[in-house]
Amino acid sequence: FTYDVAWGGTVHCGCYYNGGTGECDNVYPNCPGYDNPGLNFGNGFYNDHHFHYGYHVHAAAILSSLDPTWGRTNFESVLLLIRDYANPSKSDRYYPTFRQMDWYAGHSWASGIAFPANPNGRNQESSSEAVASYEAVGLYGEVMARAFRTDRESLDDGDPSASRDTNIQRAQHVRDVGMMLTATELRSADRYWHVRRGGSEAEAEEAEE
Repeated sequence: FTYDVAWGGTVHCGCYYNGGTGECDNVYPNCPGYDNPGLNFGNGFYNDHHFHYGYHVHAAAILSSLDPTWGRTNFESVLLLIRDYANPSKSDRYYPTFRQMDWYAGHSWASGIAFPANPNGRNQESSSEAVASYEAVGLYGEVMARAFRTDRESLDDGDPSASRDTNIQRAQHVRDVGMMLTATELRSADRYWHVRRGGSEAEAEEAEE
């Protein structure tokens, strides 16, 4: 992963994989992901970031639950992925707030900034992956709040560390942001993409639009 100063995001350098050598033919700073919108599903152009990074965050939550020490050690690294697509802080100078979420529409958009633009316009091709990506944020925050709380309680002198308390609060905030995003995405997916038998004709037409 690399940091993109132009758009403020975590993007993948890209790999031209060589099956013969089992390695990439390119190495950083030769990053084809920066100028090939078809590589890595357009990761270098911010396509599908919430989908893809959600899997990493979910995996980190499970691993941190099983190994809290690993979780505490890698907390900031995992936050780099969360900040890329679910950052709630306007004071963060490195990442925009809620990159994929459209608060007016109530759901996320998957398409990024590739040029020429998708002829079909913006898309949200997988509402289930969008929901899962935000569930992962909430789960990770909950797991890490527990991990930092356990670490604080295990101190021999019983004197809570200020830094640990701060990390507990940060993790709880991550959890709450994830819950909010999940609830919003769920409601919109149910409203716009789930057409039920017996629903009104107007609802069906609205869903098609």
